[in-house]
Amino acid sequence: MIFGGGAVGERKARLFSQHARVTVASQDFSPGLIEMAKDGSIELFRASLPSGADDLLRDAFIAIPATSDPDLNIELDERAKGLGVLVNRVDGVGEVVVPSVIKRDPVLVAISTFGESPALSKLLRERIEEVLGEGYADMARILGEMRGVLKERVPEQAERRRILLEIISDEGVWRLLPESYEKAYKRAGEHLPLNERDSLDAGDPSEGEDRRY
Repeated sequence: MIFGGGAVGERKARLFSQHARVTVASQDFSPGLIEMAKDGSIELFRASLPSGADDLLRDAFIAIPATSDPDLNIELDERAKGLGVLVNRVDGVGEVVVPSVIKRDPVLVAISTFGESPALSKLLRERIEEVLGEGYADMARILGEMRGVLKERVPEQAERRRILLEIISDEGVWRLLPESYEKAYKRAGEHLPLNERDSLDAGDPSEGEDRRY
């Protein structure tokens, strides 16, 4: 349940509508929210807040007070908590915290200042995005594949860890990743014990198309 039909309410609606049924209550709605309602992504409810807020909150799991009136947001927060509804605050810390997320599947970095400074969260995200290139995602996949082979073939955990750290530290693997996942994979395989390399070749991504992501 989102209260507020402006830019902040729209941003929250776009996020939460990917995972849940969303209703936005306000007297007016941004063009983006109206388009989302036409697509069936969300529901809109015209209301003069806080009148009728309790009825809207009764079936809600999460409430988001996102109006332009800070005092109204506080009142909506208190009403939601009084009804046992979790609150995601846009100007403070509620029971539900939504971090700023950088996703380089399967790598996921979440950043939060717990409502103290959204501007700092944005700055940190921009700086991390500058260094977190696609190579990190491919490296994560290589390590996942190598870890699977090692768990089957190398019984000592300390030895498995040593080999994986060698792969992470190998500049040759990092250098090859932008060029070819297959070549980087083979280079990483050179760190396996000699008797395990044949088993790795059996599942080598070179059989078929090059695994570029």
